[in-house]
Amino acid sequence: MLSPLEKGRAEGKLSLECFEKIDLNTLLQMHPEYMEKLEVLREEARVRGWSMEYVDHLARVLGEINLEGVEYQLMPWSPLKARYSIMIDVGTTLPTIKDVKLHKLVYSISTENMREDSIEIDVVKNRITHIDEVFWEWEEGWEKDRMKLLEALDTYKILKWLIEEKKYSLREDYDERKYRKICEYLERIAGKIEETIQYPQQDRVG
Repeated sequence: MLSPLEKGRAEGKLSLECFEKIDLNTLLQMHPEYMEKLEVLREEARVRGWSMEYVDHLARVLGEINLEGVEYQLMPWSPLKARYSIMIDVGTTLPTIKDVKLHKLVYSISTENMREDSIEIDVVKNRITHIDEVFWEWEEGWEKDRMKLLEALDTYKILKWLIEEKKYSLREDYDERKYRKICEYLERIAGKIEETIQYPQQDRVG
């Protein structure tokens, strides 16, 4: 026997939390502050000639279920680790939704020079969640590669805008010291880049 409370009846309210892919338009109508924020970002990106595309979103749903003398039983599922689950017979009682919040809203930002990768941001958390690898893995000597140079510089411009003007922060596992070091290097060669390279509107074949 596990304990005197191995099985019996449960009373009270059980709090529930889950993350669901609820219709984005519905979520934005529920949280107009994010819709307004998104529209401002899109317009500022458009004016700068950048592309901004939807990537992903997720809603956080909070609820509760009222347990009125329902039967429960503790079930061992890992005897070696002394871990247990609980089985509750709620009958026809369904959870009541208490709140729905937009948990994350991810968009990518890129330019025509960023062919293989982009920057991704979480509009809800004001966080940069992904940085173009040509920028993040930058090595001295790559400036001889015209396309890498253009891509790294464009990435730098977007990041500078996000961090300095829009007050976004880097994802927690990104090294801020490494970020600053790359920025300092690109700033030193930025003038030479602007002088020697013409930015094509679009490379065409033929």
